[in-house]
Amino acid sequence: MNNNQIGQLSALAICLGALAGCGGGSDNNLNQAVAANASEDSGQVKASGTVNTDGAQQGQGSGSGNETENDNNNNNSVDDEQTKYSQRGRVIDGYVSGATVWLDLNNNGQHDSDEPSAQSLDKGSYILELTESQRQCSVYVPTYVDVPVGAIDEDLGEVTEAYQLVLPPSLTAIDDDRMAAHVTPLTTVLWQSLSESDTFKGKSCAELQQNPGTLSELLSILRQTTNEVVAHYNISEQQLFSDYIANQDEQVKQLAERIVFGLKASLKKRLALAEQYPEALEIRVVHYQKKTESELRWYRDIAVFGKDDRTFFSETAQMDDALENVVFVEYLRNTTYQPWGNLGQYSEEVDLVKENAGDIGRCVYREGIAVTLDGITYTLSNTLDRTPESESQSCDWLQDFSARDARLLSITYGSELVNKYTQLEQRDGMLGALREWHSLADKHTVLDPAELANYFDQSGYELERTLNLPAFSWYKRSTDDSGDNRVEVERFADHEWRKTSYNSDGTYTRLCSEDGASWQSCPAN
Repeated sequence: MNNNQIGQLSALAICLGALAGCGGGSDNNLNQAVAANASEDSGQVKASGTVNTDGAQQGQGSGSGNETENDNNNNNSVDDEQTKYSQRGRVIDGYVSGATVWLDLNNNGQHDSDEPSAQSLDKGSYILELTESQRQCSVYVPTYVDVPVGAIDEDLGEVTEAYQLVLPPSLTAIDDDRMAAHVTPLTTVLWQSLSESDTFKGKSCAELQQNPGTLSELLSILRQTTNEVVAHYNISEQQLFSDYIANQDEQVKQLAERIVFGLKASLKKRLALAEQYPEALEIRVVHYQKKTESELRWYRDIAVFGKDDRTFFSETAQMDDALENVVFVEYLRNTTYQPWGNLGQYSEEVDLVKENAGDIGRCVYREGIAVTLDGITYTLSNTLDRTPESESQSCDWLQDFSARDARLLSITYGSELVNKYTQLEQRDGMLGALREWHSLADKHTVLDPAELANYFDQSGYELERTLNLPAFSWYKRSTDDSGDNRVEVERFADHEWRKTSYNSDGTYTRLCSEDGASWQSCPAN
């Protein structure tokens, strides 16, 4: 685990950082009962991809003869008075029959009663009957497949461990009502990246339809993620969304089997964590492979979120080849939250970081507060970095933050459509101001948030102004959603400006500047 990972606000870089061999994950927002056999309400194993635009006849086989039976298995059949639309495709690990396919219209990760669903039949074929409005929404939201114990994999036989597959939204206009929408382990890997984007997470169809700026950025994220997966696995985009069984593509088939191996292990661990943390709001588990030195090894990421953000636990561990035992914990983070009087929120965070199994590791401690005054949010956090005296010594919280190594300050301001943010890091020799802002847990009665606000007022924190506070590094950003498409302007401590203008088709234009006024093409990396 490198220093950049230590500094991340979240330790769980689900598959975007782990695309060095994503294996599969489980992610459930635990507002529903967890069942050991995990049928229609099984744990949420998230992944992402785009709808394949190959014709629906590709690899149809005998699946096309089961439309009447499939219609009868729909939980939400379209009335005769409504215009009928459909989404067709296959559930593929091997071809899987007996799975529940459903469209997550509100993007909450749960199969709600008003969301259309169908059973997969022979050769994994399914048909989702949709109303016109549901069909329009289908390009904005994911399609889930719950594979229960007892479903049939035509290659491996009866399924003995439940798992879930996901097809991400295409985020593009519907050109053909009959296009094939295959749901596979590879589309599931893609969803893991897209679903954790702050821009997309929890956004319903209606929200995305009403915000074209957000949609253009999401399409760009989806394109980028697709390219990363294609490059990593050395497969084409066509292979990524294909019926690899009908195409007799042994390379992709073996890759999919390896991913499902991780998906099953992730769901099993998530169910165990759900029993261990019954009050958890959300639990995520991802197994993936990455190369260490000359070997490809399995890793597992875990994140547990408590209600009201009061607790947070995350872990990255190297696993054995059976995904049963931890070889060593590479990264462990524990975070707790509590009110800071009536003024804001206080947090404590402890990281244990190891480079390898024989490393004693490092303990990184952070305390922080966040307060909002007149619509502007201010944060301050102090950091200590310590090395344990022995491997048996734990990273306990009893630390003196008056001896802090560094301090991070930020301000978030602007409006709903134009959001602005500035962050700066201060180190030794730069901590003279706000001298008493340490050991913060019980200081809400003696520290005045106005002092923190005043520190920023004359600092030049605005995007266009020069920062006049002492800083080891700083960063400024403006995100403008007031137009048809998002425009993001960033300014860095090394004097570089960068402007990213997103287009409606998901592409973007990036320009660079030294003064924020004269823009030209950015130099090649």
